[in-house]
Amino acid sequence: MKLVRETTDWEKSPYQVKNHDYLVSPAMEFCFAMRKQGTDKWEKFSSRRRFNKSYRKFVVLDEKKPKEFVEPYMANPWDNRSYNSLEAFFE
Repeated sequence: MKLVRETTDWEKSPYQVKNHDYLVSPAMEFCFAMRKQGTDKWEKFSSRRRFNKSYRKFVVLDEKKPKEFVEPYMANPWDNRSYNSLEAFFE
């Protein structure tokens, strides 16, 4: 496993894109965790995910593999009233 930081230049993108840090397999085909830009907490995925490095640039970080992880933030769609069409229908 290795830690990489994305250094892609997103200047031509019509919206703001942040570069994050990733814990990836040696060949960079799978991602196991990520650290969002501006934070120091690593978020571990429940299973490995395919990692697409096409058109992106990375540098290898000289850090130790993280030992503590937090659960990735996933918004619960059931907390959103507009998601549940029956609740929105009866209002």
